[in-house]
Amino acid sequence: MNKKREPLSVQMKLTIFFFITSALVIAVNIIMFININNAIDSMNRVYYTNYLINEAKDALDTVQRSMTEYLNTKSTYAIEEYFEAEQTYKDRLAELAELNNGGDLGVIQSNILKMSDTYLNYTSRTIQSKRGRVIEKYRQSYETAEEIYGYINSYIYSLNNERFKQNTKNYSGLMGTFRSLEYITILVLVIMSIFNIVVTGLYTKNIMDPVRERQIMMETHLKDAELKYLQAQINPHFLFNTLNAGAQLAMLEGADRTYDYIQNMAAFFRYRIKGADGDTTLAQEIGLVDNYIYILNVRFSGEIHFKKDVDESCTKVVVPGMILQPVVENAVNYGVRNIDREKLIILSVQRTDGMIEVKVTDNGAGMTQQKIEEVMSGTAGEEKIMKDSNGVGLLNVISRMRLYYGTEEVLKLESGGKDKGTTVTLFIPEGNGGDDV
Repeated sequence: MNKKREPLSVQMKLTIFFFITSALVIAVNIIMFININNAIDSMNRVYYTNYLINEAKDALDTVQRSMTEYLNTKSTYAIEEYFEAEQTYKDRLAELAELNNGGDLGVIQSNILKMSDTYLNYTSRTIQSKRGRVIEKYRQSYETAEEIYGYINSYIYSLNNERFKQNTKNYSGLMGTFRSLEYITILVLVIMSIFNIVVTGLYTKNIMDPVRERQIMMETHLKDAELKYLQAQINPHFLFNTLNAGAQLAMLEGADRTYDYIQNMAAFFRYRIKGADGDTTLAQEIGLVDNYIYILNVRFSGEIHFKKDVDESCTKVVVPGMILQPVVENAVNYGVRNIDREKLIILSVQRTDGMIEVKVTDNGAGMTQQKIEEVMSGTAGEEKIMKDSNGVGLLNVISRMRLYYGTEEVLKLESGGKDKGTTVTLFIPEGNGGDDV
């Protein structure tokens, strides 16, 4: 029995359709691009012969001038300029000879090449005679070379003139071809766009019914999710009610320390659940840290010493929720918890150059520079999560602060090395991410 093949999903069908149409558009554009480039290259080559003729003319003038200067001054510069110009002139003549020139232009060009060979022969004789101080010879050679130079100039002028007229006609024809290619390209793109719109309309019409069914299904799932969310809220409320009941019982029985402990627990969990996803103030974040340290010291018999140096004028700034307590928790779990000496954590809040700096410093285990780089880059690997951890790490804090403030420099991690403690500094821009309250 043949297994029935499952139909393609809507996403896959649309992907295939757009891939095919995009490939067609790209193919058409590539073909047009090649044709237009060929036309542009042809246009650029049109006046290349005029360029070569002018280059040859300039080199010829330099040969004549430098030869004359050498005869008058016999300077090293003049003879060097002569040989350089002679070689340039030969190169340009060789390039001209490779071009296909028929008719009258071919005859003119052939005459130029022949006369140029004779001319360069005489200029060379002139230079050699001057070097040998044979005055009569170099005068005769110079006069002959000068006469041939005049003839060559006349022929070059004629060749350049005729070439320019012919090239102008060719250029006009190529410009017409180029404009035609532009119009064809625009027409093809318009036709392809209309084709895409028509086919997309016909295609999407056939798939709208399954999409509507899926939309109804998604709405049903959304209602189920909302119901589960409302049900999930029962547990936190139950927790708060239970803690409040315990606090009232402790107060009635006169157990003040138990009452304070339960109140701190309730405040801590209430902030964790309600404030983690919204804006808050730095003062409320510091209050959460106070709750956290109080709870820890009840559990660990007050062995964690916590000091604060807070500029109160900075505490009204608006910050994203849950950025400070995770830093303090890391200082406890990975800094001071397992040391034998005094366990000290210092919280400092100060204003520096329009920036509020929040520092959490511990005197604990410390970190190597390599470890700091691994932690900041997220390559340190999964740390063993403490059973009392809130599950929010430094990278989470960094990511949320970067998104909130729109800047990369939000946290700095420093340590003097092993057993020399660690300092985490949070940088909070004043006036960003919300106004002070």
